Amino acid sequence: MARIIAIANRKGGVGKTTTTVSLGAALAARGKRVALVDLDSQQSLCASVRARPPKPGLADILFTRVILDIGELQEVLVEVGDMAVAGGYGLEHTEAQLAYYGSGWEKALKSVLEPESQFFDFMLLDCSPSLGCLTTIALTAADEVLVPVQTEFLAVKQLAGIMAVVEKIKSKLNPTLEVAGFLPTMFDIRTRHAMEVLMKVSTEADRYRVRLFQPIPRTIRIAEATASGKPITTYSPQSVASMAYRALAAEIDRQDEPDNVVDLPAVVARFSTIAERWQGEMALERGFASVV
Repeated sequence: MARIIAIANRKGGVGKTTTTVSLGAALAARGKRVALVDLDSQQSLCASVRARPPKPGLADILFTRVILDIGELQEVLVEVGDMAVAGGYGLEHTEAQLAYYGSGWEKALKSVLEPESQFFDFMLLDCSPSLGCLTTIALTAADEVLVPVQTEFLAVKQLAGIMAVVEKIKSKLNPTLEVAGFLPTMFDIRTRHAMEVLMKVSTEADRYRVRLFQPIPRTIRIAEATASGKPITTYSPQSVASMAYRALAAEIDRQDEPDNVVDLPAVVARFSTIAERWQGEMALERGFASVV
């Protein structure tokens, strides 16, 4: 059965969609069968990989599940490279209407994913930047939640909110839900602020007793990959972002579970192994900016 991982944070712009696509592609490159599910009403994931889900879309499947107890995920799955992607039209209305169409709406996605989970190793759920219905059904369906955290002060302030939601979902809807860990994103090793925020994220990870993953560096290559419609691991395989996401995939894919002890020096040391190449990429970006 697939491991179902929700990528969630109540704050927008922290790298949820980028992480979903990049982690999925890195896992697929490891020979895993991967499905990505776009639960953002803006359909950013589908747009970033140039996926065109059929009509009816995922919203229709969710509604028919709640109302008629029918509807299959395979109806809205499309192939994108080595992955399958599910998204669809109408999700912008789901937040406001799903709860009014019947009881048990919180488990609609879970009932849609379960029959198909035998065909995948991982199902990654790209959540919307809110704590509404779509995030609720994602966390109810998930085995784990991965929390991307932009290495900026305001992003760290939102951790308490998403962790409170996880505890609420565990107590009422999904008692087996676990936090896979915190993933620092858009990390700029040159700045003191980024290092201070990383230390704060480390402290929060220690307080909640969850893993702290290797930071994902800030680089223009990620924006370029999105513009090209490709995962960063395909667009620029040797970039530091690709290396970081491949390292994340390796850690996620590990069968043995390490102790939930955060070792910030070890995290920074691992990141420093790609710092030299990252500095070279940043130099190229600065050179391009000076020409423009």
